[in-house]
Amino acid sequence: MVHAKGHDTLSPPNWPEGITYLTKPRLPPTFPPQLIPLISPNANTNSKTFHIKPIKHPSNVHIKRIDRDGHPAKGQCGLFAKSKIKGGELIIPYIGMIHSTIIPDDLDQVLPEQEDEHSSSDYDLSLLRLSSSDIRNPFPGMHVSIGVDAARMGNAARFVNDYRGLPGITGPNAEFRLGSGESGELRMEIWSLKCGVGKGEEIRVSYGKGWWGARKG
Repeated sequence: MVHAKGHDTLSPPNWPEGITYLTKPRLPPTFPPQLIPLISPNANTNSKTFHIKPIKHPSNVHIKRIDRDGHPAKGQCGLFAKSKIKGGELIIPYIGMIHSTIIPDDLDQVLPEQEDEHSSSDYDLSLLRLSSSDIRNPFPGMHVSIGVDAARMGNAARFVNDYRGLPGITGPNAEFRLGSGESGELRMEIWSLKCGVGKGEEIRVSYGKGWWGARKG
């Protein structure tokens, strides 16, 4: 384990250098305080910190380097089950940097600084989208998107791979679900499917056709 500068705590085995290990999400300094109550009702809007319990690395999963020939992520890492995981169980929350994009109804008026810098990230997941007419939206006339990006900081959930292209595999054994933590904070989670995950098996999800379509070519 490595306790490097910037990490929340000791990182789990096989954690890569250059990625900050988190036990709870972080907010950038530019995150609008008006949006914080939408994702964490107990958060401190002044300090932009989450008053939630740190999320420990699950004891039944581990990060493992993939050396299998034919695996699309060979040479990279995946998340594997250390023991059998039953169907319908929360495996791990997905933690990262929570960010927002606020753009006007008229897309022709979007300024460069309003463009989503996380849109090209392979580790970015959507948490909440608000239309300009949504009563919860604190920015009238604007579209609001909130996401969580684990490209540069996160937990072991960032290593979950897509099932596509895996030799002999026809589908996922886990899925992304929108959920909430003990303190009511909005978060993305990874749950096992009905089939469960066998001991030593890689945890596999579907990134969705949209994810792959955006990366063709």
